[in-house]
Formats: sequence, structure tokens, C-alpha cells
Amino acid sequence: MTIDDLVAGLADRMAGQPALQVLLLAGSHGRGAADAWSDLDFLGVAEPDAHQGLSQAWLGALSALRPLVYTKAHFGGRLVNAITDDWLRVDLSMVDPARFAGRFQAEFRPVIDRASLLATLAPTPPPPAPDPARVAATTEEFLRVLGLLAVGAGRGETVLLVRGLGILRDLLVDLMHEETPPAFRGGALHISRVLPGEDMALLESLPYPGPDREALIAAHGTLAGIFLPRARALSERLGLEWPEAFEAATRRYLKREVGLALG
Repeated sequence: MTIDDLVAGLADRMAGQPALQVLLLAGSHGRGAADAWSDLDFLGVAEPDAHQGLSQAWLGALSALRPLVYTKAHFGGRLVNAITDDWLRVDLSMVDPARFAGRFQAEFRPVIDRASLLATLAPTPPPPAPDPARVAATTEEFLRVLGLLAVGAGRGETVLLVRGLGILRDLLVDLMHEETPPAFRGGALHISRVLPGEDMALLESLPYPGPDREALIAAHGTLAGIFLPRARALSERLGLEWPEAFEAATRRYLKREVGLALG
């Protein structure tokens, strides 16, 4: 069964659910940007009191078409995850009509659209721009996690330092997204599609040490040396106040506790 066959089968089985106003193929398949590893994302539109029942009906329809080895519902049926026996990931998100109104036609491919609601959406999103609040939050979180290096190193928790380094790397990726925000960010499993080639090369060049104290301290310093200048430059471009006191305190703390002098 092809993806198109599966989508058509779901359309046939869900057509008898009158509470379902709209069912759309979303994500990379909806935008026509899928590859062989893309999951199937669906968006359903209905009144909130119908979400749970529709999610159960959708799982029943899906399981009639493909054997399922994993299912999980969240938030009273507003999000359902499923995995088929050949490991196709299929997800359904349910929203009410008011929340649907803020989306864009370019995000979706119609599956069921009884009242042509998709046509009421704006065709494409406005030109993407950095989110000042997200930039500020990302910067502060980076400084907070960076400062925890001293705690982990002091306690000898090198495994936790490996996790902390991963968090800092993820925050750098978040900052890169804000520097050149894509129109559609896409999933977390395909960042190379939305980040510039030079950013991907930089990420691939970063140190990925195991639980070795000195190597981890040095790697934290490397990440800070990349993140902080870029975050400061973007903050200045957006007119944000830089957390000078927080940065200065973090620098002093790391120098005193682990001998790391940030450049």
C-alpha cells in the first residue's frame, strides 16, 4: 500500500464522521517536501468536545488499513501518535476552528474539506523573521545550562555533563533557526533542510566528547565561544537588552570553579 493509498483509505473511513470538519495532510507530505523517511502528519479540525472521539475513530480507521505496533494519545485526544508494523510514523493533531484560522494553505494537502475551509486561509505565511522573545529565552537558557558545568564537574557527574553539552548544542541550533528563520521549520529530524550549509558544517565540526571531564570542559568553552557572539549580534539587531550581569557572573563562576576562561 502506497502513501497515497493510505491517505485515500483514511479519507474513505473518516468521511462518515460528521463532527470532523476538515482532515488535512500536513508536515512535509502536506507541503510536497517529503522524502522516504518522512512521517505522515494529519491535522483534523473539529469542536473540542469531539476531539477524543474523532481521535479514536481515526486510530480505528488507520489500524484497519495498516497493522499498528504503537499508539499513544495525548491531551485528551488532541494529539495521537501511531507506528505501523513497517515503522511508518503517523500522527494526528486535532484543533478547533478558531486555532485553524491562523494557518496557511501552503502547509496542507486536503483529505476531507466539507465546507472548503482550507480556501479561507491565507495562501502563504508572511516573510519569516526572528522571534525576539525566543532569542532572549534561548540566550538566558544557554547561560544557565553553561553555568551548570561547574556543578557537574564539581560533583564528578561526567555523564550529566555529556547531557548538558547536548542541550547547549540544541540551543545553538535554535539560535541558528532564529538567525535565518525558514518559512516552515519542519521536523526535528531534518535540520539540514532548513539550516544553511555553513551552519551544518559548523555543527558537524563541534566536539562530541564522551564522559571525560577535561574534554567536556573544553567542549563547553568551544560552544560558548560560538553561541555567545552570535546571540549578542542577533540581540543587538533586534534591539534586545543583553543579559550583561548574567553573562559576567557565569564567566566568573566558570573561571573560579573549573578554570574555564571564556573567550
